[in-house]
Amino acid sequence: MSRRMRPSAAPTVRIPRQRGGRPVIVVLSSELEPTLTARAAAASGRWLWKHRRTWAPTGLAAVLLAVTGLVHLIEPRTAWVLAPLALTPLGVWAWTARRRPATSRTARTWRGLFTAAATAGVGWVPVAIWFGPAVPAVALVWALLTLTAQITWLIARRLTTTATKETR
Repeated sequence: MSRRMRPSAAPTVRIPRQRGGRPVIVVLSSELEPTLTARAAAASGRWLWKHRRTWAPTGLAAVLLAVTGLVHLIEPRTAWVLAPLALTPLGVWAWTARRRPATSRTARTWRGLFTAAATAGVGWVPVAIWFGPAVPAVALVWALLTLTAQITWLIARRLTTTATKETR
């Protein structure tokens, strides 16, 4: 019976023979350090968890992309049910404008821009469900809306935290 060569750096522990079986050999590896890929994945995971609120719009957009793809595969006619909901942000904007008119031009501009972005985002869903989110034009609109939402989110968070720090 030939003996196998074992790595010199790895200690072995021999456990006595059990009834009628071969001896059990446990090799304890001295390589406890994770691979470079595992390190990178762990570091990315820690960074994403630490900054999870900062990247909320991108995460939501990724989930929305997957859900619209799944609904497109299962039942694309759902788009016809969801299409009228694309006008909801305009209705909310009109109702708010009548109830509480904006006091400044800047406020009116921001409300209008937010309404346009929300209408485009909500309108993207039925289009993605009907045509499929992998169609290049639909994917491009998704990318632009995601980028716009992420930039707006970061600016709003920075302005909000700055205003909160100044009032304290």
